[in-house]
Amino acid sequence: MIKLLRKRREQEEEPAPIPVPAELPPLEGLVEDLEPEPRRMRRTWLWTLAAAIAVLLLMLYVAVLGGLAIYDGLKDRSVVNQQIAQEHYALGLQHFEAQDFELAVAEFDLALRYDASLRDARDYLQEAKDKVKAEATPTSETRREAAVALYRQAVTHYENGVLEQALAALENLRGLDPEYQAENVQTMLVTAHQRLGLDAAAEGEIAEATSHFETVLAMVPGDQHAQDQLNLIQLYTAALSYWDRDWTATIQALKGLRALAPDYADVEIRLHNAYVLSGDDLGEQGDWCRAADQYAAAVEVLPLERSVDRRDDARITCQATAEAPTPRPTSRATASAGVDSTPGVQSTPTAAAGLSFQSSGRIAFSSYDAMRRQHDIYVVDLPQRDAQLLRAEANQPAFRPGGGRLAYRSLHPQHLGLSILDLRGGDPLEITVHSEDSAPTWSPDGNQIVFASNKHGDRRWRLYSISPGAVRGEGEEWAYGQMPAWAPDGSRIAYQGCDERGGDCGIWVMQPGGTRPARLTTGASDTAPAWSPDSSQIAFISSRAGNWEIYLVDIATGREQRLTDHASVDAAPTWSPNGRQLAFLSNRQGGWAIYIIDIRSGATQKVIAAGNAYPNPLNERMSWIP
Repeated sequence: MIKLLRKRREQEEEPAPIPVPAELPPLEGLVEDLEPEPRRMRRTWLWTLAAAIAVLLLMLYVAVLGGLAIYDGLKDRSVVNQQIAQEHYALGLQHFEAQDFELAVAEFDLALRYDASLRDARDYLQEAKDKVKAEATPTSETRREAAVALYRQAVTHYENGVLEQALAALENLRGLDPEYQAENVQTMLVTAHQRLGLDAAAEGEIAEATSHFETVLAMVPGDQHAQDQLNLIQLYTAALSYWDRDWTATIQALKGLRALAPDYADVEIRLHNAYVLSGDDLGEQGDWCRAADQYAAAVEVLPLERSVDRRDDARITCQATAEAPTPRPTSRATASAGVDSTPGVQSTPTAAAGLSFQSSGRIAFSSYDAMRRQHDIYVVDLPQRDAQLLRAEANQPAFRPGGGRLAYRSLHPQHLGLSILDLRGGDPLEITVHSEDSAPTWSPDGNQIVFASNKHGDRRWRLYSISPGAVRGEGEEWAYGQMPAWAPDGSRIAYQGCDERGGDCGIWVMQPGGTRPARLTTGASDTAPAWSPDSSQIAFISSRAGNWEIYLVDIATGREQRLTDHASVDAAPTWSPNGRQLAFLSNRQGGWAIYIIDIRSGATQKVIAAGNAYPNPLNERMSWIP
């Protein structure tokens, strides 16, 4: 049986990419402004030049389309790119020698886009730019002819589906004349990046897909489609990071992604194969009963014949051997045992059936409406278990110490960034303007807010400080990191970060101002820190054990304790005002809900439902005040 499993595993096919529809949305007025102008006298050299340009462009189209047909499907496009670059370089030299410097600039720029190593093209580009600037009276006619030529190239490539070529021509057109056909140029750019991003995601080119969707957001801040795709990419990447290393974590991540977007990329076949490969590993260990369960789960995802055969064979072997299932690595230690098998991590005692406890205060949280594809902030009164809508199109709420005001991340298309709401009434105050600004946390005196953002071009997460009285400000940069949390005693700020080389990731702490950073935990996945009211402990989430659970770390000793142990995702921890309980988000009963756990006893109870799905539950935040 084991040999058969190994043979089947070797024959396992790679997931096939899901095709993306080829049809592009039509554009209105693409040929506007391209109608023949009234005939007028031109000098002989201009007619000759126009004819040469037409011939060269025709040769370029033939070469490019021919090159694409020859190399379609190859993984390495460097040879094609070099050929295209040489063709543009040759055209640039011809325009340069004819002293058509604006056309030369466009061609040299295109050459460098396809092969950045062409030093001569870079030198000629700079010289051509200098020539353009030095001309005393550059003719609008020449500029217009160059713009028309580039626009024609872009439209032709766009309509033929050669989107990478279209993008190159459009970018050069915007550099030459930003006002020329601006609306159509913007539409083609956004559509091309969206399509190329979807194509790249379907082919597993995650970095390329990410770049395209981030470009869309840079052009159209708040574009929901691009943001949703980036969220899905993040979840997909997290799932694949565990592939062949931790099947439990892989399956959990893929299940969550499939619940959000069943047709995304190859998530369905990936989930099916993860179940099958997990069953194969269990079969090789002799645990046929659990292997049969994994194969059965694979059949529920995709009822493939080979998976049905695996399931039936494993069930027969399970019955024949009559062996008890091997205990799961993540099973909870009993209350009498008192210690988890993981060194240095304390186990949470098993809660007694029916145990409940009283909680007081108010918790602000965000719920995700899948129909509207939008977050809304609610506040729940714990004694009454009654939730009230506080702010639509917003998430990551943070009460000011003492209450009265609420900082949050606004997702309204016209008010992106961080805002502050006075709970006594009045319009919100917009303190930042970037859609990437997130995770606000108040200083204990309420005079500063630290937040995270990856608004810069390198897309690295940084921590900023800003006054709550700022109006659409930028903030002062303090350090690299994200998900900050300010200690109630004001001494330190915890955050998810790494060292200067990008290693030693985990929960870090620093002093206000970004000084004296120090690593506190050693798990690379550790994130979402939350300080206890007395600043002696930090709660955080981590997937170090194969699933997202809540942990505690003691600031003085560094001792860590695992607080939750459940097959579902536990996220967004926040402390009760008295420090005896923690509230968190979890999908442990199918839909998402707020739960409260008693720190001392480990007793857990559900407070209120929060929705059926979150695009990225790991970035959610809650806030608890008396």
